[in-house]
Amino acid sequence: MGKTIIRGFIAIAPLAITIILIMWLYNHLEAIFGGPVKYFFPNIYFPGLGIILAIIILFLLGLLLNNWLMQSLYLWFEKTIKRVPLLKTIYISVTDLMSFFNAGKDKKKDKVVTVTISGVKFIGLVTRDTFDDLPEGIGTDQDVAVFFPFSYQIGGVTTIIPRSMIQPVDFSVEKGLRFIATGGSPSAGS
Repeated sequence: MGKTIIRGFIAIAPLAITIILIMWLYNHLEAIFGGPVKYFFPNIYFPGLGIILAIIILFLLGLLLNNWLMQSLYLWFEKTIKRVPLLKTIYISVTDLMSFFNAGKDKKKDKVVTVTISGVKFIGLVTRDTFDDLPEGIGTDQDVAVFFPFSYQIGGVTTIIPRSMIQPVDFSVEKGLRFIATGGSPSAGS
């Protein structure tokens, strides 16, 4: 009986967690974007309006950032944030993370790599392939920075290793992270 319950739990947990996260995101977006409409214009509010407004605002923001004036304003705002100690750390970390996942078509696809050390293969993500903007001694033109996340996204380690030690893997970053995060479970590779 215990094995059957565990099997049922393992079967339902991913779906339940996904639904809970979607509901959490929905409720927060609805509160942030729909809350003011519900407060000031209760006659036109309907459930889901916050999500619609969030999508419209993000779309308009994307359009505005194509404008030279808005890009200049954005860069000024970014410079200002980067001067505030705590905000700087958080902002740069989030920006770096977003740019890593937004690599898309304009950057190399071989972000997921294996590194073989003493016959053992490690799966990691190439996070940097040039070191021109860093102090001398951190890396050369023959090196790359590879981040090795730990399973279940608890942490990871970044290493500077010779480019010759890496072997690209035909995984998207999402698929590679899923494989690493789940400890290489069979469903992660699909």
